[in-house]
Amino acid sequence: MSQQEMIVTITGKTKHTITLDPGAFMFDKRKVNMEAYLQSEPFSITENIDDEDSKSALAWDSHRSGMKIRNENSISVDRQALKSESFGIPLTPFLENASPDEDASTIVFEKQDGSELEVPFQSHKEIVLKFSHKGEPLTTTGPIHVYDGVNNDKPHTHVIKIRVQ
Repeated sequence: MSQQEMIVTITGKTKHTITLDPGAFMFDKRKVNMEAYLQSEPFSITENIDDEDSKSALAWDSHRSGMKIRNENSISVDRQALKSESFGIPLTPFLENASPDEDASTIVFEKQDGSELEVPFQSHKEIVLKFSHKGEPLTTTGPIHVYDGVNNDKPHTHVIKIRVQ
């Protein structure tokens, strides 16, 4: 799979088109270890929060936790983990950056074979995009796999595009 084929876009009923490069996620502090994720309670960044301001604050805090207030441009990476473990990243921050229209009701994951997976828009809070398996990019079944909390034993593979409807 070429570098061009590893790129995933978020399009549709959004103010912005977002381009995702799964190869860059390895260095993103929001990445999650897939083994830990699959053994944990259902993933959600907005547990028991009702108002939008509180949800936004919690999402911001959860993505910024552990980061230094000053920008010292330091990147610390566990090289052994990167080479041996599987990682994913939550869909929510990317979807929020795309600024979905208020009437968005569905997220469609387009696959290489032309088939599509449709999920309710609100389920984005539970979705994790797997981008590596045991230290390797998902070149044969990727570029990403979709875990929605329901299909964790059989994730949706070969996903090449995300469309908001």
